Amino acid sequence: MRVTRRGWIGATAAMAGVSMAPTVQAESSGFAARPPIPAAPDSRFQIRARGAGQHDYTPALEALRDYARAELAGVGLPGMTLAVTDTEGFTAVLGLGWADADQRIPVRPDHFFQIGSISKSFVALTVLALADQGRIDVDAPVARYLPDAALPDEPITVAQLLSHVSGLPDGAPLFPRTPNGRLWCGFAPGSRFSYSNTGYVILGRLIERVTGLPHRRAVAELVRAKLNLVEMAGTIAQARRPEFAVGYWPWDRTAAASLPGARLEFASWDEEDSPAGSIGATSEQMAVYLRALLRLGRGEGAPILSDAAARRFAAPVIAADEDFGAGAGYACGVATQPVDGVSCLHHTGGMMAFSSSFHADPAAGVACFASVNARNAGYRPRATTAYAIQLMRAARGGAPLPAAPDPLAPYRVRNVAAFLGTYRAADLTIALAEGPAGLRLESARGVGRVRPAGTDRLVTDHPGLSGFGFDAVRENGEVVALWWGETLLGRGAPRQRPASPEALGALAGSYLNRDPWVGGARVVARGDTLWVDGVGRLVERGGWWSAEKDPGGVERLRFDGFLGGRAQRLNVSGDDLLRITV
Repeated sequence: MRVTRRGWIGATAAMAGVSMAPTVQAESSGFAARPPIPAAPDSRFQIRARGAGQHDYTPALEALRDYARAELAGVGLPGMTLAVTDTEGFTAVLGLGWADADQRIPVRPDHFFQIGSISKSFVALTVLALADQGRIDVDAPVARYLPDAALPDEPITVAQLLSHVSGLPDGAPLFPRTPNGRLWCGFAPGSRFSYSNTGYVILGRLIERVTGLPHRRAVAELVRAKLNLVEMAGTIAQARRPEFAVGYWPWDRTAAASLPGARLEFASWDEEDSPAGSIGATSEQMAVYLRALLRLGRGEGAPILSDAAARRFAAPVIAADEDFGAGAGYACGVATQPVDGVSCLHHTGGMMAFSSSFHADPAAGVACFASVNARNAGYRPRATTAYAIQLMRAARGGAPLPAAPDPLAPYRVRNVAAFLGTYRAADLTIALAEGPAGLRLESARGVGRVRPAGTDRLVTDHPGLSGFGFDAVRENGEVVALWWGETLLGRGAPRQRPASPEALGALAGSYLNRDPWVGGARVVARGDTLWVDGVGRLVERGGWWSAEKDPGGVERLRFDGFLGGRAQRLNVSGDDLLRITV
């Protein structure tokens, strides 16, 4: 689950101050709940340009507004900015909810939102523009342009960085603290997809080496200026903070933060200039960019690229279903994803306190961008932007408008029956029962909501049990037990917890890096295996560990700094996390 831009650790990226002791914490009223965000003044789409077409989008826009409002209320988010546009120039923008919930400032179309990893498409376009000028060969090794970078021994091409097929880790530093001080590949470059922000940071440095300019200036000159987007914010800088909506992040640093309506608080404002995601934009500016993406998706490169480069930009080279949904692929800085069977350009963006998405359908000539000024685990407004495509297609074709999706579908446990029952350990008993709102967790100390966090993983906002997720143990396909931290709860009756070797116990614990992009990890010993909560079982690979599902070690863990026989430091893909015991 990618929660932050460096999200390999998943839900644990928000962890701080969580004891490793797997005992039930005392109940405290209101721990996981808060009063709902008050309704903002009603708002409607503002038509900025009618365009040359003759399409009546009015019913579609009203349906989209109603759905977006329902999603904000259902998930419990402060505000959203939207833009819809088409190839004929129609443009409409909408601000919903609060740009500042505490000061009761509604979202306006001129509020800036951080677009996160959607910024990667700008970097990709800059690289391809430089290739059109003959200054970069995208099929050449990156080492040709950055010979002094701490690159792996395996040759990686520029194109492989553009499409996330390099094998590099997601968020490793350019000069990681590893035994040899260099980056690594978890698989043969070009053979698999694995999202890597590190790869796009390298692309930014490559742009700087070739142009002699800071990457943000190169992007501005080669892409944004040609699209009349000079007012976009190329970095997240303090000087422009008053132009942005206020960002919010979870008050609760446990899995409870990922449930709808989780309590939010003001997020810190962190300056950011990463090529992997540092652009801020208004909805109107994004409408201009969406129209450019529609042209690029049809193979029309002007005024940025040649037509051949435009085709390369939008052509998927690798499947990317796990990150972007069924049938998705990844091209160059942009994904492709089918909406009702028709391929759209698509990407999402997650910052510490902003969540964004766009869909653009070159065939139908319609596009939508949405951004929310908050973070809720892996939430992105992708359902909003996909629904916008469906609505606008229907409006253009004179077809009935499609029904709205369920805004809470990702939060509902689909196979409820598989988990129902009572689970017992020596010092803990819980029951998973079906309630009006879906699966819920009951104990002697209260009730909590439950949501899925993978096929066999549940998380809850129960105030005593939100510190860990519940991982299912199956026998013959049936759930027979649940792990909660290092506690094994048997279904119906207690089960003998397998003993753990002392060596694994010496590695278990909570580790934290104060940089929120790096976050924390909860490591637990379960019998003769080591697990990271939210990631899964670890396997030792010879000097380092990786997730069982990651045999090549795209992400690598090393324990060191032993004191009294216990590891005091966990290095996750080149970043140090220190043991924390509070």
